[in-house]
Amino acid sequence: MRLPRSDVWWSRRVAPRGLLLVGLLAVTLILARCGAERECSCPEGKVLDQQLMLVLATARALHHQADLQLQQGDVEQAKATVGQILALDLSSRWPEAEEVRLDAVARLAKLLLGQSREDEALATVDRGLQGAQRESFYLSNLHAVRGEILEQRSKRLEREGDKDQARRAAREAIAAFERSITINKKLQQQLSRQEGRP
Repeated sequence: MRLPRSDVWWSRRVAPRGLLLVGLLAVTLILARCGAERECSCPEGKVLDQQLMLVLATARALHHQADLQLQQGDVEQAKATVGQILALDLSSRWPEAEEVRLDAVARLAKLLLGQSREDEALATVDRGLQGAQRESFYLSNLHAVRGEILEQRSKRLEREGDKDQARRAAREAIAAFERSITINKKLQQQLSRQEGRP
């Protein structure tokens, strides 16, 4: 299936993924600096190794492939490419890998939502949320994507005249957005404490 304007649709929601790619580049540079040593003790006591470096580099390349496929209007191939990211060894022992997974889940769900495949999009997000190990920007974003899916469902049900189900979907959407907001506030408070701000 081809949606010629899908590249425009995605570009309006690209900020979280763009931020992730910047983060992946930073991690790659840290690993490169570690050079010939097999392991490098990095900030927060994390040990970043060659395996993680390969996973991050592969994920970055696959995201670029998906960008180009969307630019050509090939949504199905882009979805398959994002699926390849989720097939990588995204072990929760690496926070960076978990962020890659959450970001890819969010991107796949939005692609499905762009095709009006609400049920698949919601199931994709819910599976992604089940495996989350820590609160992060990417977990917050995934809750927000869940809210977007339920918001779209609520509007569709309203148009179809199913008022009760529309209200139910709207309540669920509000709860998902609230969860996203709560995580963001908590992360902001943590950053403020780290920076010595009240």
